[in-house]
Amino acid sequence: MKPLLKWAGGKRHIADILISSFPKDWNKQTYFEPFIGGAALFFQLSPSSAIISDVNKRLIGFYKHVREDLDELLNEIRDISIEFDNCPDDSKKRYFLEIREQYNSSDVDSLESASKLFALNKLCFNGLYRENSKGGFNVPFGQKKKFPNIEFDDFKNANLALQNAEVKVSDFETTVKSAKSGDFVYFDPPYIPIDATSSFTSYHADGFSLDDQKRLAALLVELKNRNIKALCSNSDTELTRGIYSESNMKVIQAPRMVSAKSSGRGLINELVISNY
Repeated sequence: MKPLLKWAGGKRHIADILISSFPKDWNKQTYFEPFIGGAALFFQLSPSSAIISDVNKRLIGFYKHVREDLDELLNEIRDISIEFDNCPDDSKKRYFLEIREQYNSSDVDSLESASKLFALNKLCFNGLYRENSKGGFNVPFGQKKKFPNIEFDDFKNANLALQNAEVKVSDFETTVKSAKSGDFVYFDPPYIPIDATSSFTSYHADGFSLDDQKRLAALLVELKNRNIKALCSNSDTELTRGIYSESNMKVIQAPRMVSAKSSGRGLINELVISNY
């Protein structure tokens, strides 16, 4: 199934490559995935027991409503799509901005937040998710003329997959504290920028700092000492290789999808980092 949301760094196009690097017994016990994002890998795997998390409260609220209130969520999304399609072309941007304003003022755990998150993801520029300093979603309108098709089967499959998962708002380190010997963890953090240098001390991508990268690298070693296998994706840079030097690495090629210009897209090297 396709992921329900488009998300920066989504793994849909390299899911098979990543899964081929998993240990054979990855699904024997509990599968952990912090940094769940668009959940492309999780939905393809559909593990028998899972704990998934993210620090984005609205994103986690969306997945909880997919799991617990699917019919109500789909009804709200359908209403938004009908109203958008019925808007004259010169009023569609105004309607998008109304949705964005209502989303930013809604309760983060509400059904309204979940339905409008989906709508904004489908209607905004390039499917980006970006917040301003006050935590408000601020991506502009993507000039859509029609609401994209709602893939009901994907929602139903996501609902089924999420029945076997604990879904929570949590930092990656806190998420895996309950992991036991035999569990498996996949980390997909915001990547170290490919143009970062050894003198680069911090960066901001969803609030994930260079110190957080070092904390994650140390966690991979800690998990190994606890007999918990873990795999991590990241960019292939000298800085990345230095930070994660205590773990094993291999290079894969992945499509670069984040550029707004087609000339900035194409294959790029990434690292698959494991503690086994």
